[in-house]
Order: sequence, then C-alpha cells, then structure tokens
Amino acid sequence: MFAALCDDDKYIIEELKKLLLTYAKKNRIIIDIDEFESGEKLLNSENNYDIIVLDFQLGNTDGLTVAKELRKRNVLSCIIFLTSYPNFMIDAFEVNTFRFLLKPIDKSKFFKAIDDYVKIVDANYPITLIQNKELKKINSNEICFIEADGKYSNIHLNTKVMHCSKTLSGVTNLLPKYCFVKTHRSFVVNLHYIKSYSSDTVYLSNGEVAYLSK
Repeated sequence: MFAALCDDDKYIIEELKKLLLTYAKKNRIIIDIDEFESGEKLLNSENNYDIIVLDFQLGNTDGLTVAKELRKRNVLSCIIFLTSYPNFMIDAFEVNTFRFLLKPIDKSKFFKAIDDYVKIVDANYPITLIQNKELKKINSNEICFIEADGKYSNIHLNTKVMHCSKTLSGVTNLLPKYCFVKTHRSFVVNLHYIKSYSSDTVYLSNGEVAYLSK
C-alpha cells in the first residue's frame, strides 16, 4: 500500500506515520509513506497513492481545494480528511471522501478507517486466470500463497489448489503488492495468512508451508 500524509503540522505527520506503521506491523501488510507539508507539494508529486490522509487547513490553500484538483486529474485515491472544523463535511462529499476524522486523532477510529479501506480493496480485487484452458475469476484475498511450477504456477487457496498457465511472476504482477511478498524464488505469500515462521519456513493458517530464503 502506498500512502500520502499531507498536513502543515509536522507533529501530526509524525503521529500519523507512527500509527500507519503500527497498523502495518499489526496486520502484516506493507505500507510505504510519503510526507507533504503543503497541498502544493502533494499536487506536484507524480506518485499514485492508494490512500491520501489530508488536512483541511493547509496554510495557503485548503484540503478541499487540493482534493478537487486531484479528482480533476482523475486521481482515484482513497481520501481521508483530518479536520478540527466538521462543518465543511457536506462540501467534501463532492470529492468522494472516504472518511472524516476529527483532531486530535483517535487511534481506534483511524485504524477502523484503514481497516474498512483494506476490506473494500480486498473484496474488489478480483483476478482472472486460465486453468485447464478455462478462465477462472478469484479474489486475491482467497489466495494463501503461490508456488512456482516451472513455466506455470500453483495457486494455493484455503481449501484447494489451482494450476495456472501463468508463471509465478505473471500471477504476482496481478496482485496487490501491499500484502503479497516473495519469500523465496519459488514462493509468493499473502501476509494475511502467515501464522508463524522459522529461519527457512513460513507456516500458513491453512496448514500448509512455504519456503523462506536466508
């Protein structure tokens, strides 16, 4: 997951960053973070973000103006507004705001907002693969891990294994990168399914194991 934090208060930026990194560790996902102290710097970024946490009060401009400009550019990022002034919320609906969070930031409400976003992404991240010359559609959150099988791959779901005509890298390129990690040259694992690991083995919640490179 790629997140942008935009607030002209450095303390708020640091607080948000710590919360996101805590959330990432707790939920076994990867979150990369960019920090911006102004709306102008955020608008000048060429990166595509999954989530933008945006302050309403931003010095020379305001978060709503920044959000409107992002939407004009067809930026589809999930926008979470931070504000001490809840009266503007009605206006913010026109930029398809995902959540409004009041300052000071409530940890549980912030985590709930990220939780809800991740669930929506997982539920709406279907991939289409070819199995036995037939097209099969599955959701990425059903995949425990993928194992290389020469020029093909085996996709391990909770209760079954799909043999796919794509290579390991071919399947991996279809998946959300924030929760699928290559643990070995022959294995890509969904972090949500990791139960435990040793120096060379990853133990998964469905009872199977994957290799872990030194």
